[in-house]
Order: sequence, then C-alpha cells, then structure tokens
Amino acid sequence: SQASQGVILIPWSRVVAVGSPARASGDDAIDIDIDLICNIASYMNPGDDLAGLCVAVGSADAARIRTEYLRDNEQYVAASLAKLKGIPDLTTGWDSFCDNLHVFDKCRDNVTAWMQVNTGWRARCTDEHMERYRGAPLRVEANLVFNNPAVAIEIGLLDVLRYLVEEKGVDVNRWLWNGYNSDDEEQRNASLIRLALVRGDIDILKYLLSVDELDFARINAETTENVEFQMIVFAFSQAVKDECYKVFIRHPKVNVNDVARNDGSNPLSHGLRQLSWLYGDGDEEDSDEYVSTASHVRRIVWLLEAGANPRANAVDRSLTCIQYAKTQLDARPENPHWRLVVAKMDEVINA
Repeated sequence: SQASQGVILIPWSRVVAVGSPARASGDDAIDIDIDLICNIASYMNPGDDLAGLCVAVGSADAARIRTEYLRDNEQYVAASLAKLKGIPDLTTGWDSFCDNLHVFDKCRDNVTAWMQVNTGWRARCTDEHMERYRGAPLRVEANLVFNNPAVAIEIGLLDVLRYLVEEKGVDVNRWLWNGYNSDDEEQRNASLIRLALVRGDIDILKYLLSVDELDFARINAETTENVEFQMIVFAFSQAVKDECYKVFIRHPKVNVNDVARNDGSNPLSHGLRQLSWLYGDGDEEDSDEYVSTASHVRRIVWLLEAGANPRANAVDRSLTCIQYAKTQLDARPENPHWRLVVAKMDEVINA
C-alpha cells in the first residue's frame, strides 16, 4: 500500500490472511490479521487491486474489507462523482444524458453502498452546505450529493431527495437548483419534476407527485413558459421510460388539455405532430433512437385516456386533432399506428 511518506512493498504471493481458505506453502508464509488487511485496503484506490484482494481473502473477510474501506471514505463518493464530469446536464443535453445513464446508475450504486455503511449521512445535510451547492455545483465533493436535490434526482438517490424535502424544507415548486454539470450561476434551470421525468426513476417521480405542496401554478410562475404543458411535451418526446410518462399524465394535478402560451398548441396536437414526423413524407418509418414509434402511439392513447380532447385544435389550426389524424391515415391507409390512433379518438368522441 502507498503511505504518505513512501511506498511499502509486500510480497503478496507470501501473504495469507488469517481465516483465508487458501494457505501459502513453505516456511516463509506470512500470516496477516484481517484487521491489517482492512487497514491496507483503506489506502487503495477502487479497482482491480482492491477487487483481487477481496477475492483472495474469501467472501466473509471481503465483506468486512468492503465495509471498512467505505467507512468515512469521502474520496470514494468524490471519485464516483468525478465520472460524471463532462456529461451535459439533462435539461440541456438530453440525448447525451440518456447515452450516459449507465454512468449515473453506477454512481447511484456507489453512493448507495457508501450510505449503507455511513448511516449518519443525514448530518451532512446542512443549511450552509445547501447554500454552497445550490447554484453552480461543479465540485467533486462528497457533500454535494446530500445537499442538492437536483443532483440527487440526476443520480437517483430517493432517500436523499426525501430527506431534503421533508426535513430540510426543499420546495418542490421552485427553480432554485442546478444539475451536476450546469455551471450557470444566474440561470437555475432545474425544475425538479422535469428532472425526474427525464431521469426515468419511477420511484422518484412518484414521490415528487405525492408531495402535497406540489403546485403547477407556482412552478409556472417561475418562468415565462407554461411549464405544465412544456413538461408534458418534453416527456412525450424525451422521457425514455413509458411508465414515467403514463404516471405523470394520469396525475390529478396535470391538465392534459393545457395550452402552450407561445403557439396555442396542446399536448395531443404535439403528440400527433411527433408521430407524423416519424414518417416524413412517405410511409417509411424514420428511426427514433430513444423513443420508438410504438411508444409514441402508446403515449397518444394514454393522453386520450387521461382526458385529452380530440376536437382541440391541431398544430395546423385549420384542423382539429381528429381531423389531422384522419388526414394522416388517408395518406397511408394501411399504416397500423395511424389506424389505432384514429380508432381511439373515435372511441373517445363516441363514448
């Protein structure tokens, strides 16, 4: 292991932990107590060497090494956070964020393992720390994940988010927080609900929607855009997980007939336009890397089931949504997606 004043070299081929299933042969074998091995491991960086050491000592001692390694080891959390640097935050670089979800998932797993050992993590959530990490949190510091709800959502830490909301008074309606890789001190671009929709963690989304204080009118007041509509549109196109979109639009506080301030369009008209874009000018389906055509159709059906009005204006205001859908079907009468959409709209109208 590497000490602060030098390097201690140990011939690992001669080292056998007490209690290890394997034993070295010969008179030169060295028995090392598991406490010493845990101390040695605490100086190691996570990786093949540490993993190899755990394999060598057997499962029972490996569990203890893991626990002792994680205990009070802030650098482990910081190193996990460092893996996220350079990934665009999900409000500005959604596609890149989706491409790197596995990195955020790994960070979540690492931090969760650390929290299981360091059960006093809640003491790190302080007013001073929350102010420090509120705006431009491009800091590879362990306390960041415990004091910024936007970062907690991006990583996927429900327990941290719940504690910040319920015990530290985080307002789920305010745009006060920036995501991990957003360094704009002036523009707080993280609506917590929007972050949860895109992150795709269904438990986090359900938790935020369950907060009694959730108020879309207050969220809207934070911006010039009609955020409720924008979040429905954003989720339609960019929530990779169908389940998150379905849960969101079925929530009683969400108005699926909300109208955008900029062009007067509504979520259903936007969904129909998105489906038409997938086909371009002909019948050949264009690829969508993240949300499939079948998923687009499901989301249109769920919008209708949640109360979207087929007679609302389409994007082309000369037509209603049902009229627009039928013109698309007329252009490609054998297309199963448009046939399903039109049939569902007729069912809603005739109900």
